[in-house]
Amino acid sequence: MTETPTQDPANLTAALAEIRKRRRYLWLVILVYLPAMWGALRISPTYRTIGTVFFVWIILLFAVGIYSALARCPRCGNYFHMHGMTLLYLRKCLHCQLHISADKRAP
Repeated sequence: MTETPTQDPANLTAALAEIRKRRRYLWLVILVYLPAMWGALRISPTYRTIGTVFFVWIILLFAVGIYSALARCPRCGNYFHMHGMTLLYLRKCLHCQLHISADKRAP
């Protein structure tokens, strides 16, 4: 199901806030890696424990990465961070160049 593009400022603000939220989740998962590995080493310095924590982190990273990559641009309706098979977490839509904080810059 594809969402229809909109130019309504309220919908634009809500959609861009959702994209920013998904990006925050991704960066949070990335930042959790080192503390998680440190905690696993402190609890039990075995390869099994470290491997289990790493495997859980990779699965979580994959899920959140897909969740954030499938965010649609409110202006053009295409995926915000994907262009074909290319996944780039830039601050602009890869199709229409809508900036991620365009709603905050508008007068």
